[in-house]
Amino acid sequence: MSLIYLDNAATTRPSTAALDAMRLIGTGDAFANPASQHAAGDAARQTLEGARRTVAECLHARPSEVEFTSGGSEANNQALLTGAAHGAREGRRHIVASAIEHPSVLRCLDWLASADGPYGGGFEITLVKPQPDGVVAVEDVKAALCEDTALVSLMYANNEVGAVQPVREVCRMCRKRGILFHTDAVQAAGHLPLDFTRDGFDLLTLSAHKFHGPRGTGALLCSHRIVPASLVHGGAQERGHRAGTADVASACGMAAALREATNNLEADRARLEALRERLVAQLERIDGARVLGPSLPERRVGGIVAVTLAGVDHESALVLLDGRGVCVSAGSACAAGAVEKSHVLAAMGVGDEEARTYLRISLDAAENDEADVDAAAAAIADVAATLRTRAREVGRG
Repeated sequence: MSLIYLDNAATTRPSTAALDAMRLIGTGDAFANPASQHAAGDAARQTLEGARRTVAECLHARPSEVEFTSGGSEANNQALLTGAAHGAREGRRHIVASAIEHPSVLRCLDWLASADGPYGGGFEITLVKPQPDGVVAVEDVKAALCEDTALVSLMYANNEVGAVQPVREVCRMCRKRGILFHTDAVQAAGHLPLDFTRDGFDLLTLSAHKFHGPRGTGALLCSHRIVPASLVHGGAQERGHRAGTADVASACGMAAALREATNNLEADRARLEALRERLVAQLERIDGARVLGPSLPERRVGGIVAVTLAGVDHESALVLLDGRGVCVSAGSACAAGAVEKSHVLAAMGVGDEEARTYLRISLDAAENDEADVDAAAAAIADVAATLRTRAREVGRG
């Protein structure tokens, strides 16, 4: 049975370019500790800085603004702690975020709000709900701001329904009021054009495995205007902002993958949109199907298709689809394999009953083709019919 992998929003297959870049670390002196004061250490350090320059170039940032991390969750935590530290120094203890942020943002905000949180704890948190299509309105963010607001955190693109948020507009509004702005760009980097400097972001996070880089590595972009707070304490690596021996191989793999994704960005976006339209057209023929998220292409990440299927329990659907070799998900892959109620759908106003029928299908321009789309759509239609028949038989019994 051939595998049809349509869970690319969870993770992507490492590219040949990324794997080749990582293998090169073992063929020369770059295997050494980049903090070591000898020729081998210097070779490793130069290799690491080359990767940093590549990431900076792809995102239009300064190399000194790129801090390597273990992934998006760590980078998001460090970004929020940086904003909180900045606010605490100025006596501002209010943070605004959207209600559809990744758990690594929401749980960190809970910590900052708690009495025993960092910087004295007790931060006031305001979560702004999105509109029914998953897009947060700029005016709603504006209404949430106050004199004590230190930081606004708004993800670039949502990981469950693919909605692209008005980050540039919100960032400009924050800059005018002296408020730091952070965007979680994990689902956007390598898929949408990002310009850290032009857009004036203070903090931006990304994760390599979302664009065919290695798992377990990411980056925090922190503007030269502010100093990032330290999350990992110890040595003076990453300019004293993150202790621990640098993972040179993973940094090089991420840089190579990001360079390749950036070079292919426009062609991949066009291909993904075509695949998405083909998939959506077939899904909408299924009785009781509803595609969620923005209708306009410019307001969504092309690879993510969120659909609900009336009367079809998504846990059962995942099992049956997996048995047919079709890999999709029922939301974020951050709950140890569990299917939990989606806070994103709840914030969008989707009822509990409908939310239990939600599937996320996430395409990749390099990995998927029309045959994958057609086979997956047929399998979903068949599984939906099977589960509805079972439900009717149970009801009659």
